[in-house]
Amino acid sequence: MLVVSVLARKGGTGKSTAVRCLAVEALKAGRRVVIIDTDPQPTCYRWGQRRATTGIPVPLVVVPAPGGLAAQIESYRAQGVDLILVDTPPTATPAVNAALDHSTGALVVTRPNPEDLESVQESLRVASAQKRRTGVILWQSPPDKRVKAVALAREALEAMGADVCPTAISASISYPYAYAEGLTPQEREPEGRARAELAEVWGWLQRSGVVAVGSYDMKTILPSDPTNNAPVDSKAKRSRGKAAIKTEVTA
Repeated sequence: MLVVSVLARKGGTGKSTAVRCLAVEALKAGRRVVIIDTDPQPTCYRWGQRRATTGIPVPLVVVPAPGGLAAQIESYRAQGVDLILVDTPPTATPAVNAALDHSTGALVVTRPNPEDLESVQESLRVASAQKRRTGVILWQSPPDKRVKAVALAREALEAMGADVCPTAISASISYPYAYAEGLTPQEREPEGRARAELAEVWGWLQRSGVVAVGSYDMKTILPSDPTNNAPVDSKAKRSRGKAAIKTEVTA
């Protein structure tokens, strides 16, 4: 099982958005995915609840369990989960260190702005100190990739020794609209630019080793939430456009 902590020392970088979008990319690839939302502003958890009310039970999105992150992760390992994405707080807290302690890799999300880039160095240092394979994604970039800001940001990150994704995610109104509907842009607009960019990022994460390539069954199984005494017992199918995600849910 892979556990990837998603980091950003500044708020508003798109960290939680990245977690949601990459979880859906993992679902499309047949991974069994869980999001653990440790951010004090639990936007991923709220998105997961909104999503569930519309009949989409995957990915499972939970908050930290009382027994601690280690026990929670082991519970999902026992259930056959393939990938856990941990949405960490945007500050240096014990929660970030705890997440990294139990992670196989880390992902830093930043905008291509000088004030955001200044905070990346510390995230890289913390992940490096724990010897975690770490990648960096430029998020909320100007849609025109020829804009000099993106090239300068990439140069600055590479000077820090960062492994930077070659695809920068463009700023788009599709992201907040999708969030409001309990979706992600690649689900809401399966022919849109965001879908193509996110697919490229997912491919890079596998090639770079942050999310290792493996052989997975295309059946997506929803694990149960160990913090909830009620077992999950539902079957749901939902299709949306050409990029529909079809899931069979069992408990």
